This record gives sequence, structure tokens and C-alpha cells, in this order.
Amino acid sequence: MAHPYLAYYCLNISTIPENSSYQSSLSSLLSSISLYATSEFQFNKLQKFLNISDPLYGLQLCHGDVTTEVCRECVATVAKSLAVVCSRKLVALIWYDECMIRYSNESFFSTKNVLPGFALSNIQNITELHRFDQLVNTMMIDLESQASEVPAGSKKFKTKEANLSELKMIYSLVQCTPDLSTTDCNTCLQEAIGTLPVCCNGKQGANVLMPSCYVRYEVYPFYNIIDTAPSPATGLPPLPPRELEGMMNFFFLIFF
Repeated sequence: MAHPYLAYYCLNISTIPENSSYQSSLSSLLSSISLYATSEFQFNKLQKFLNISDPLYGLQLCHGDVTTEVCRECVATVAKSLAVVCSRKLVALIWYDECMIRYSNESFFSTKNVLPGFALSNIQNITELHRFDQLVNTMMIDLESQASEVPAGSKKFKTKEANLSELKMIYSLVQCTPDLSTTDCNTCLQEAIGTLPVCCNGKQGANVLMPSCYVRYEVYPFYNIIDTAPSPATGLPPLPPRELEGMMNFFFLIFF
């Protein structure tokens, strides 16, 4: 059975001792992240500590096109998965299709982080390669500028559709964590976009995951167009999660 998550990372240097104050703080942190995944921008930063010597910092971010209900369900699922795949680790991140969770014993709030990074690609090749690459690059640069200019604290999430041909569209998406400054969001997205030609040249879709930002493009709708764009380019609904998983090569490239 395919894993439901896109990617995860656990720092294996330190392990939280069983029944320690850190373990209690981590359990409380993950529970709180799941509980509070209901804000308008579906983004929360939390800090938990039982004493000053053992702080834990946590962050959850849902994609900007999902409903509060979907966000809450995704975060609850991710929190449970994280407790299993990164059991008792001091630093961990996990990405799903609709949300991500991150925690660490060192504060990372309002700080750009591009490592660890994961790149995933669609298994299908593109035929109109030159035009396709030009169009994707133009779309991504436009979205990078739009998302970066959103004030810190607001939803730094943008999507765009464009015609590749009369019968084919390209759908693209970028997102930064809302706590990033304009400059940090911009440079994070630049690095993510710059990874696309390296990892996924000639592919119909690609997905670059970083702790502070995320970019993706496909030739099918993978986000809720009605919620993110005023004029839907097509009436086709997003593909179901199982089908999406089958179209992706996970861990095409990992960079630490």
C-alpha cells in the first residue's frame, strides 16, 4: 500500500527519552496543532514547554484552497502519522497533499528554511517541451511575485492556469508560510522554482517541497479552482488522492 504522505524528514541525531518532559511536550504540541487547525488562514504556530530547558516549537500549514474542515482532518491525520514515522525525534517535518506539520526544539518561526527539500515528478513526459518549459517558467515567476508581495501574516498562496494548446492546460501553485517576509518568501520560491529544471525537466508535472515554501505544476487540476481563481479554465474536478499518488514518482530528488 502506498504511503499517504508525500514526504517526511526526521532528524536522527537526538531521540526524546521515553516518558520524559520532552515526550509530554511533544504529545501536547501535536494535540494542540490538531485542535487549533481552524484559523482563517489555516496556519498556526505553537510553542510548548514544561520548563525553560525543553521548549518545542510547532507549525501547521494547510494549502490555501482547502476548507477549514478539510484542513482540520488533514492536520489530525498528519499529526498521527508524524508520531509514528518520527517517533520521539526532536526535529521532524511531514507533508501531505493538503497540509504539512513541522516541529523542532529550536525556534524556526519567521525564518526561511529551504532544507531539507524534496522534489517529486509526474511519471508522464511532455511532448511540446520548449513551449511547455517557457510557459511553466513564466507562470512560476508571476506566481512567485504575487505570493511574495502578500504581507506577512496573510495567506501567501497563489495559483494560475494557462493554455498549453487548445486541448491542454497547465495548472500551477505556489505557497509560503505566512510568517515569512516578502524577501524570504521570494527567495524561498526562487530556490524551489530553480529546482524544477534539475529534478523534473520534460515531465508533465512536478512538486518541490521545502519547509518554508512549496511549488507545483501539472497538466490537470489538482487544487480547488473555484476557491482560488475567478474564472475556472475547465469544469473538470481534481483527481482523487489515490489517482494522484499513482501519477507521481516520490523522492525523485532529495536535497539536504
